[in-house]
Amino acid sequence: MTTIKLQSHLLPVTLTQDKTLTLSRELANTVQAVGAEVEEQKNVKDQMKAKLSELQARLTRISIVVATGKEYRQVEVEYQITNQGLVQEVRMDTGEILITRPPHDSERQLVLAMKEAQG
Repeated sequence: MTTIKLQSHLLPVTLTQDKTLTLSRELANTVQAVGAEVEEQKNVKDQMKAKLSELQARLTRISIVVATGKEYRQVEVEYQITNQGLVQEVRMDTGEILITRPPHDSERQLVLAMKEAQG
């Protein structure tokens, strides 16, 4: 018999015990790497989702402020007693009277104490 050509073909080859052990270790390492990558990507997605939610909430808040032309802020309010004995709640930034009402019990006590101090 005379060889006329030599060519390579992809054919199944039975693995040796050493090669099987090496591939088993590589398989285990790859499974762990896949698990770690899935977890890392999940964490990154969660962070991205949280950031997007934060930005959307900010966008909504600012849009409402722009649309209404008003923004809620902490404003000092002074409680004043009128000559008629009523309490007026007055904004310190604008001087606007928010409400005029009868005094609460604790406020009545303060008025009495102030009158006694004045003599």
